[in-house]
Amino acid sequence: MKVLFLAFLLVAGCAHVEPKPAEKPLGPGEILSARAAQDVLAIGSSTKADVRAALGQAVVVDFSSGYEVWVYRERPKEESTVSKTELVLLFSPSGILAKTRVR
Repeated sequence: MKVLFLAFLLVAGCAHVEPKPAEKPLGPGEILSARAAQDVLAIGSSTKADVRAALGQAVVVDFSSGYEVWVYRERPKEESTVSKTELVLLFSPSGILAKTRVR
């Protein structure tokens, strides 16, 4: 019985488990889920600093009127695909989130 147990331990010790590849960090303007990101924002009260802290750096479009549009793209589920889902945020000149859209 002890021999069988030792043989089992020896075989189990030789087993090799392949580690999961490390997921690369999100890049500028990249998020995992547009819907989930939209759910953590509050229209009329989230500031630019709040959004940057929650979602990271965005692709920003400034307008001379003082409004800004921030765009985040979902990371594709597979590396071979391109995600077309975006979270678009409109900030008023005061820096408060005015509107969101997932497209």
